[in-house]
Order: sequence, then C-alpha cells, then structure tokens
Amino acid sequence: MYNLRAGLKNELMLMLYRRKTLFFFILAAAIPILLALTFHALQPMLGLVAASSSYPIQMLNLYTIFIIPLFLFLTIADLFPQEISARTLKIVLLRPIHRFSVYTAKILALGITIAALLLILAIVTSACNAFLGSQELGTIDWLSYGKAYIAAFFSMWALSAVFVFVAQFFRSASGFLVFSILLYAAAKVTPFFLKGFSSFSLASYTDWYMLWLSHSVSAGKLITSSLFVTSGLILFFTLGYILFDRKEA
Repeated sequence: MYNLRAGLKNELMLMLYRRKTLFFFILAAAIPILLALTFHALQPMLGLVAASSSYPIQMLNLYTIFIIPLFLFLTIADLFPQEISARTLKIVLLRPIHRFSVYTAKILALGITIAALLLILAIVTSACNAFLGSQELGTIDWLSYGKAYIAAFFSMWALSAVFVFVAQFFRSASGFLVFSILLYAAAKVTPFFLKGFSSFSLASYTDWYMLWLSHSVSAGKLITSSLFVTSGLILFFTLGYILFDRKEA
C-alpha cells in the first residue's frame, strides 16, 4: 500500500509538471468563460441567453466527446510509450516495487486528473450560469448536475482504460497518439454504418450521463449500462496490466 501511495504521488507530481496538463486545466476553465462572454456580448443582437440552465450539461457534451479524450491520449502517451522510449519506465521497473503498484498508480492518476478536469468544468460553468445566465446558484439543480458529472467521470475513466491497454502495444508516443485518434474517430463513426455497434463500444458511452438526466429511462437500463461501463473498466484494466507485467525491464 505504501508503494502504491508513493507511486500515485509521484505520477501526480509528474503530471502537474507537464505543460500539457496545466494547459488542459486552464483550457477547462477558459473555454466555458469565453463562450459565456461571447454569448453575453451577442445577447442584444441575437437575443441569446449567455448561459442557459443547461449550460453545464452542454459544455459537458463538448468535453466528453473532444477535450477529455484528447487529454487522455496525450497523457497516456506520456505515461507508457514515452516512458518506454525514454527508458524512464525501465528505471522504475528495476526498483523493488511490484509492477501492479506502478501500473495501478498510473491508472489512479488518470482517474484523479479526469475528476479534476470535470470539477473545474462544473465549478466554472455553474459560476457562468449564475453570473451571466438565467439562474442563481440557489436554483441550480445540483442533484442532476452531480449525477451527470459522476456518470461522465466513470465513462471517461473506462475509456482511458481502453487506451491504456492499446498503449501497451506501442513503444512510440507519436505512433500511439496517431493510432488512438484514428481508432477513437472510427469508433465514433462506425455506429452510423453498423447498427448495434454502439451497444458494445465504450467510445459510444461518452454521453452516458444523458441517461441519468432522463426521467423516461428505466432503472433496469441504468443498471445494465452501469454494469457494462464498470466491467469494461475492470476488463481493460486487467488486460492492460497483463501486457504491462510482461514487458521486459
């Protein structure tokens, strides 16, 4: 447990020192503010509300489809293929630390940074909604927003496990990055041509939070989809670790 805590702390510190991590944290706060200010400036001409009551959910859609997956691809490329090519992972694996602790620390660090991005987004969009929109903080439906953001967190974390598994096949960060973007794009486009594909693809669950906002979705469907996301996270975590454990030090 001590090795896991130390490894997690080390991974988080390394992430914070990377410029791309800070860039995405700043981006997570900047985009909602800039869009809200733009809508506010156009309000007299177009009659738009700067930030409607659904603004936090609208921004969540943008982030779970584009911004957070891109952040994951870049970060996973640094955590695995980049460390292999730079031989920094070899140094870590030669230490008296169990590989499971090293691997788990990286997965947990990804989960924490995903949660941090979503937390920043939730705070900023709620503030924009209160100060530039049509709602006050006291009238915001915090329960619905909370359910949506928690669901988004688990779907993004499960997606990260998929691409951590994919990363085990690469020794080049750039090669992994290009392949991941193409694979993700293909997974998003395929449901338009292959009916039923989305039911078995975690990439199709980036908007899973919408099910939790709908009052017409049955409890059975919520449970089934939750089991799918959770099992996907566990499955690809396990498969990724098996490949990671077989890597030569």
